[in-house]
Amino acid sequence: MGGGGSPRSGAKCEWDIDAEEPPIEAESAAIQTRLKNLPELFKQGPISFGYESDEDEEPDECDILHALANIIDLTDDTLIRQHQSEIQPPCNPPSPSVLPKLRCYFNGSRIEQGSTVEMRALEQPRLFKASFLYVNHIFSTPRGIQLRGVPLTRLRNLRGRLPRLRNEVAMILHVDSNDKRPEEVQSTIEIPITDVIKIRNCHFTNADFPQHRTVLGVYGTIADLEEQGVLMCRWKCVFIYRDSTTRIAHVNQTRKNAAPLECIVEHLNAKNVSKKRFKVPETGRFNIWRGGKVRGGEHEPEVGNNSVEGPVIQLDSGEDSELVLIEKKPGQRYTFGDMFCGAGGASCGARKAGFQVKVACDNHSGACNTYAKVFPEALLRILDIFEFITSEDSKLRVDVLHLSPPCQFWSPAHTCAGVNDDANIAVLFSCRELIKKLRPRLFTLEQTYGILDPRFEYYFNALIHGFTENNYSEKNSPPFPKATHIAPDIEKRGGKPYATVKKMLARIPRDATQYDEMHQPQDMVRKRLERWDPDVTLKRCITTNGGVGNYHPNGRRDFTLREYAMLQTFPVDYPFQNPERKKQIGNAFPPLVVKVLYTHLRQWLENKDCVYAVENEPIDPDDPDIEILDLEDDGLMDETSDDEGIEYVGSQQLSSSSSDCRSGCQDAMDLDASDGDYGPVPCVDANQRQHRRGWMGETQEYIDLTADD
Repeated sequence: MGGGGSPRSGAKCEWDIDAEEPPIEAESAAIQTRLKNLPELFKQGPISFGYESDEDEEPDECDILHALANIIDLTDDTLIRQHQSEIQPPCNPPSPSVLPKLRCYFNGSRIEQGSTVEMRALEQPRLFKASFLYVNHIFSTPRGIQLRGVPLTRLRNLRGRLPRLRNEVAMILHVDSNDKRPEEVQSTIEIPITDVIKIRNCHFTNADFPQHRTVLGVYGTIADLEEQGVLMCRWKCVFIYRDSTTRIAHVNQTRKNAAPLECIVEHLNAKNVSKKRFKVPETGRFNIWRGGKVRGGEHEPEVGNNSVEGPVIQLDSGEDSELVLIEKKPGQRYTFGDMFCGAGGASCGARKAGFQVKVACDNHSGACNTYAKVFPEALLRILDIFEFITSEDSKLRVDVLHLSPPCQFWSPAHTCAGVNDDANIAVLFSCRELIKKLRPRLFTLEQTYGILDPRFEYYFNALIHGFTENNYSEKNSPPFPKATHIAPDIEKRGGKPYATVKKMLARIPRDATQYDEMHQPQDMVRKRLERWDPDVTLKRCITTNGGVGNYHPNGRRDFTLREYAMLQTFPVDYPFQNPERKKQIGNAFPPLVVKVLYTHLRQWLENKDCVYAVENEPIDPDDPDIEILDLEDDGLMDETSDDEGIEYVGSQQLSSSSSDCRSGCQDAMDLDASDGDYGPVPCVDANQRQHRRGWMGETQEYIDLTADD
């Protein structure tokens, strides 16, 4: 990489100015070097990686919670209500009630509203060594003249989130979700004028680098340029907190698990820029990057899966034109691309949300067999991802792209080095090349929460860097959809109750064993495990081997493949193909989760494009909230009438007597007689302890599970 602070000739210096500054941290430098060398790896051929089994890598639930506590806000709804009832520390202070000064002078130079000053760097790590202040207010206090404004920091201090470009700065905004004031108002800080070092010239622009960049000009050295040159601000970093208590604890690092709800790295848009000469049309930026768009989506039935001629914005348009509301054509859809597609969980959900699946890529034979059968309309590339990146599909475009790179290396369960670690790291960084190739309007990326662990910070920031260098904003934009369901122990707020294991498995037809090879419970290995209540949500993750602790509620067997697929919200007839069907199911992105998110994305795009659809939203027969079966008579605990002696105790199903259970054990769905008695063992699932006290006081026949032993 170019750059550096040593004196050079004018021509050489100006070339180096456009290059990134070297990373400050050694670990970040090593990761960035690996990222830089990826194009050379592409030329050497594909990087193969295996589909690793997580059979021996199931993390303990406590370990997961401990890891989560360090990276995200784990405060549940109950605690939210408690926090809101407590006395909160004040939000960032409002504008002073006294009449602010219009200007003041520092070393003979005037400071006024809209000025930028260089100040002593802020010490709080969460403010990223901010050393500039964009001044909003100037006012006198008994302590002297105070300046209030938005802190700015050099891009090199953001630990790799943004390209480290000289004299480029970003706003640092810490805001509370329950404060309705604008971000720039909430995030102001206050400094005494005695902390000012000098006045700087700073401009805000939505133009992409290198437009309006700093040039060498009259400055003889890079050091002089950095100390005296014009600053350009194109980005803002926003950290959104649940409330001021959490924000203050996080910024001051007084509570370990205090964390923002959301972190955003956002490119400024035309609305953020006040000076006309630094404002460029957003449509022009979009066209330079992507080559235009079709309002309402690039797929039309008459022309198939190719881009079509449409009202593409012209590059030479001086201003963003007002779009007139128009009607979508019948069958018109936004196109969708699915990288690391697996068996098609994301594609299934996107298709249900109204997208046209256009292109997909994976190299796992079983997953691709399944995908090809379900999505014949898609251009499926059965390739190593690097072969796809370097393929000849140079003009391939999609409206929305989804990325699901392998996650084993970042998982909390990954506790020792593996043979595929380097390949999985390289595949993560391939995401930057995929968006450069397909240039979507929006993209989503699925990864394990483990990548947010502090030890992986530079990897995560390098991933973000790969997107921001192409001027993508990293944010929930559009924001996440509102919650559709609520937990049973939370006060009702209009959402639907969670789908339970009982409800999902009841959707499998009773005669499925006659035609569905993925649902043959009578052929499964018999087990002698404790029964558990199926009228709850599944508490444990479904993994590529099914997941430790997951088994059928009757305790006599594992789930069938079809049952695993149903719990992953796949359609009941989803035709998983060999080989490794269980691994395909465990690796999948649950389709109904994708459907909710992508319905929201589609509606957001339609709103941005000023289009409306005349077609009604289709009814999804795979939605568990649509009653298509008799869910009260589902037979979850009574397959093929093998447990006539089962009765309900509270919400738990238990045997009424050992003799009744003994007779039930003779049937095909029960344990073999040679296995001995299947006694009246109540549920011991740790996730259902909340039910136990209610059960035990009612029937003396059952042991007291609340005792310490």
